[in-house]
Amino acid sequence: MGNASEIFLFVSRISKENDFIMGTLYTIFGVLSILGNGILLFVAYRKKSSLKPAEFFVVNLAISDLSMTMTLFPLAIPSAYAHMWLFNLTTCTVYAFCGVLFGLCSLSNLTVLSCVCWLKVCCPNYGNQNSFYTVYNSSI
Repeated sequence: MGNASEIFLFVSRISKENDFIMGTLYTIFGVLSILGNGILLFVAYRKKSSLKPAEFFVVNLAISDLSMTMTLFPLAIPSAYAHMWLFNLTTCTVYAFCGVLFGLCSLSNLTVLSCVCWLKVCCPNYGNQNSFYTVYNSSI
């Protein structure tokens, strides 16, 4: 694993009780995330023909959240229970990269969803005025 100073860097600085609580919370949220996002993706797949364009961002958000859960939680849960990082420095770097990548994906999706909600509330006729059907009929 390396020398003693390298191992010390990976030891948790919070109490063992708090690490146990965090490991338990990670486990609960991980199971709920897999179930919830999995159900959403299953329903979206079954009803893909009736999805509206804005709902694809919700599907994309579910994919991002599920990807974060599948890549980060299997590393975080055993490390929390062990009260130290159980993996090497390369795995730590990949862990951080996945956290940033999927976090930015989720933030981007939430930003777009916020803009869509703002357009629907503040400009309710915006979508109807700029649709292909309206533009085509007004030019005839």
